[in-house]
Amino acid sequence: MDSENTFHRLIRLLTLLLVCYCALYSTAAAEIPVSTAIDGQFLPWVVNDGEGGVLVMWEDYRTGKDWDVYAQRIDSTGNARWAENGVAICQADRNQRRLRIVRHDKHAIVVWNDRRDRSNWDIYAQAINLDGEILWQTGGIPVCINTTDQSTQAIMSDGEGGAICVWEDERRSSEFQDLYIQRITAEGQPMWEPDGIPVFPSESLQSDPILVADGVGGFYVVWWDVVGYDAWHIMAYRLRLDAKPLWDAPILVSPMDGMQGEPRVIADGEGGIIVLWQTYENFINDQLHAQRIAADGSKLWEGTGVPICTASGIQKHASVVGDGNGGFITVWRDERDIYSDLYMQHIRADGTPVWEKDGIPLCTAGGHQDKPSIVKTEAGRFFVTWLDYREDFGEESSDAVYGQLIDLAGKTLWDENGVAISTSSGEHFPPFVVSVGQGKWVVVWSNTERDSGDIYLERF
Repeated sequence: MDSENTFHRLIRLLTLLLVCYCALYSTAAAEIPVSTAIDGQFLPWVVNDGEGGVLVMWEDYRTGKDWDVYAQRIDSTGNARWAENGVAICQADRNQRRLRIVRHDKHAIVVWNDRRDRSNWDIYAQAINLDGEILWQTGGIPVCINTTDQSTQAIMSDGEGGAICVWEDERRSSEFQDLYIQRITAEGQPMWEPDGIPVFPSESLQSDPILVADGVGGFYVVWWDVVGYDAWHIMAYRLRLDAKPLWDAPILVSPMDGMQGEPRVIADGEGGIIVLWQTYENFINDQLHAQRIAADGSKLWEGTGVPICTASGIQKHASVVGDGNGGFITVWRDERDIYSDLYMQHIRADGTPVWEKDGIPLCTAGGHQDKPSIVKTEAGRFFVTWLDYREDFGEESSDAVYGQLIDLAGKTLWDENGVAISTSSGEHFPPFVVSVGQGKWVVVWSNTERDSGDIYLERF
């Protein structure tokens, strides 16, 4: 009898250990289809819905003629809440591309490039509530329909149910475009001048704009500024929500000399921002640097920026997230080895690195790893997802989506070199990860296994 009781206790113990192991290392049960409509769905953009689920929007080619904008809501149980294969946000003539989205309490606002006027690209926007109902006029409202091209827009919430949008604008010059901004109310009404107002006109080329709220009633515009073939800079400008400047002029974030680009920006939690960029050295030994800018425009770290990684080879495609203590964690594609790997670094609020110089490896599996996306899942824990080519050593491409959970000590909490999220055949496109609260997160990507492209996600 004692032997039997011991046996049953051992079985219960082994079962408990198995459950704990599965809880620690398991990925989601299965890929959840977001849209598998005919032909192509690509480039998903995702935000949490505030109720444990997500809103996903994407470029859609189901007509076989033009690109449209579609959306779907997947709830906390993995079920689609709207029409099968998504709700049409915009089906205007010709193409709608490069969408961006923000969410408020009970609705989301999406902005995109629009070619309904065949002569040029414009900027349009639309709002949709959590029940999948379109809130503004059919086809969206015009944000900018100036007769020249507008493109490469970004969007942020204004904190009052509306949004602020920034874009590249060629109305002054097709070679040296400027940045323009517009604020839209929750009802879809532009608040500033028709077709927007310039951020800060200059004689340089302004591109790749980023918007970040300062948390105290204003916002930052950060962009890549090209003066000449060998003078590429990162600039920042702070404005109020009524578009009145808080600084006399934009500040130079990166060093005056050399070429810098590919900026990444997060708020520092104290009214300022942290900017990370790529420094180009003949495009064979590119490096990563960062700078913290205070609300008054002063630089809080060393003048030329804190070196994140200066190892040999190219470091690029960085993803950045705040650490919850005024610093940040970044992960990037690193080519110091024969094949590109993923490395990461933790920088404190004072600009000092926490981990080893030039970062520590996140994934060094065979083949290439690229396009990481990182998110904070809960206090002290972070999740990274990426494109992985560890089975690709020849001319034939074999890609997958992988992920890894890490902590503030830089310890990887799942299997070494990550856990496979999707190994489906067909081409995978870069994944996107978003936190949905209570220590959970969702990874979204597009894949061409079934046809030209479908959208999938997994919950963790």
